[in-house]
Amino acid sequence: MIFTHQHPTEGKVGIGRIPSHIDPILKNISAHFFIPRPEATTYHVYYQSLDAPLRTLFDQVQYDPFFRNLGTPVESMNEIYYSNPKPQFEYGHLYGAAANLIPHRDCILFYFPYIEFYRTIIGVWGSNNDTITRFTNMNLEHKMNPGDYMIFDFDRTMHQVVKTGDHYSPRILLKLHYIACNTSFCGSRQYMAFVSYFYQFYYVVARYTEQMGTDPTTFVGFFYGLAWELPFYPHFKEILVSSYIVLFWIHRSQMNPIIHSIGLFCKPLYYLFFVYFAITFYHWIKYRPSICADSF
Repeated sequence: MIFTHQHPTEGKVGIGRIPSHIDPILKNISAHFFIPRPEATTYHVYYQSLDAPLRTLFDQVQYDPFFRNLGTPVESMNEIYYSNPKPQFEYGHLYGAAANLIPHRDCILFYFPYIEFYRTIIGVWGSNNDTITRFTNMNLEHKMNPGDYMIFDFDRTMHQVVKTGDHYSPRILLKLHYIACNTSFCGSRQYMAFVSYFYQFYYVVARYTEQMGTDPTTFVGFFYGLAWELPFYPHFKEILVSSYIVLFWIHRSQMNPIIHSIGLFCKPLYYLFFVYFAITFYHWIKYRPSICADSF
């Protein structure tokens, strides 16, 4: 069975080895996949951007009968993924990479009845003995190596990447996504196609901002990168809501709430955005010292 574990709130998880007939395909993918910056933390090439030979190899994997029971592939979300987390990365800023390296669920925006949406990760290349994928609420973890697969619920399964060693251990992975409907309600497939659109739209926005914010060098990169990282800090939501309430009451005491009701609710958001802008500017200057040097 492709699924090896099940949890009442975390959903289904599968960990194992792919069939041996897929191994040569993965070796060919590794041989043809070019990484422009091996020192980068992450590098993504999405299915639509693959050249013809790589796309053909990718199709042989995602449409293999081994994965048939997972549902229909969502091709626009699939990718070849280079992962190279820095040693002790948890002690520094992660920016856009926080979405991959801090405990998280891959999507928390949607819940659609009768829908099952799975992410499948397959090891393609690398020698990994210190980078662990940990399912934090299931007491379960695994070190991905070539030929390994992991499957988990895109909406429900909490997980994180943990690095225990002090050296680099880059990996090439495939990320596949499958959608299925568990009742006859989806017999026409229209409902499944409708739901799939929401996931694809979410992923386009997420991957654009995440890529811009990973290993940032520009102000825009830091702007997006901090937007991914800051929400993962403890008590971020409480601090944000508390700050808004304080600013709301300060602003309320200075204006007529009946005449200026729209401004009453919007003005605190302007102040919060200004604070975020200042934090971004601080990071941009602090972590790009060459900017200051170039100005003189």
